[in-house]
Amino acid sequence: MSTTDPFALLRAAAAVQRLDYELTIHPGDRLRERTYLVHRAALADRTVPVPALADVENPEASEQDAEGTARRLLEHDRTHGTGHGPVPAADPRWNTDARGYARQEHAAAVRDEHDQEHACG
Repeated sequence: MSTTDPFALLRAAAAVQRLDYELTIHPGDRLRERTYLVHRAALADRTVPVPALADVENPEASEQDAEGTARRLLEHDRTHGTGHGPVPAADPRWNTDARGYARQEHAAAVRDEHDQEHACG
């Protein structure tokens, strides 16, 4: 399945919306905030190259959103030491590649979610 598959993007957007709603119910919950940022940054990153969205949102605004959300995740993890990927948030390589960091962290989150689902089942 392509990362720009419309149904996959729709499911990801719905998940991000649900996480955003949970944050409004549980303000200040750093774990929920991080989960939201990981999934929000991944969604923003995946929508940047989608030509069909150019009619809805300016590609430059999409690019800025992806970069800004990835930076928020990076700063959150640097502040709280909460990264899960193999290369820590403090690594200087992320100073110029926040979106790469977000991709790493989303991959780690997906693996963790998959492992948790199989451990319960």
